[in-house]
Amino acid sequence: MSKAKMIILADLGALKLSCEGFKEIVKGLEVKFDVVACKFYDYVAKRNRDFNEYIAANGYDTSLPSASRRRNRLDSRQIMDATTIAYDGTIQAVGFITGEGDILPILNLLKSKGIDVYDINIAEGKWQYAYNGFYQVPMSALRKGYAAPPSRVQKAKKATKPVEPKKAEAPKPSVNKYIADAQSILAGNEFLKK
Repeated sequence: MSKAKMIILADLGALKLSCEGFKEIVKGLEVKFDVVACKFYDYVAKRNRDFNEYIAANGYDTSLPSASRRRNRLDSRQIMDATTIAYDGTIQAVGFITGEGDILPILNLLKSKGIDVYDINIAEGKWQYAYNGFYQVPMSALRKGYAAPPSRVQKAKKATKPVEPKKAEAPKPSVNKYIADAQSILAGNEFLKK
C-alpha cells in the first residue's frame, strides 16, 4: 500500500527552523507520508543560507517575504497555494508551518476536498481542533538563538483562587424609597429636624 502524498507549506518567518531541523521534521513525516514537495515562505537566501543547497537539490519552491505582511500572520501566498492544491486533486495531505493567523477558511476548504491537514509546530495552537493532526517540532529544530513564537509557547495555567462561601444574611424587607419618604412626611420627622 502506498503512502499518502503530502506537501509542506512552511513559513520560515513564523517558525525559525534550521535546515537540519527541517530535515528531521521531513524524516519524521516520511514514516507516514510521501513528502512530494515543500514550499518555503518568507525565504531570504542570505538569512536562510543553510537552506539554499537543500532547496536546490530537491527542487523545492520559495517565496520571498512580503513587505506588507504583519508579524505572525498568515502569508496570503500560502493561502493561494493551498487553494490551488485543493483543486489539483493529486495530494492527500498538507502540512502547515504557520503563525497564528486565521487559517480556518483554508483548512475547511482543504478538508471539504478530502485532503488531510496537519499542524507542524512547537505546540498546539488555538485552531488545533480544525486540523486532522499535529506534528510536534522539537525545540532542537529551531535556529540557535531563537525561541518558540510567543503565541505557541504553552503557558502554565494559573491556579484558581479558592472562593469562600458568603454567609447567608437574613433578607431585608424591601422598602420603596417613595413610600419611606411619604411615611416620614406623614410622621412629621422632617419638620421636627428643622
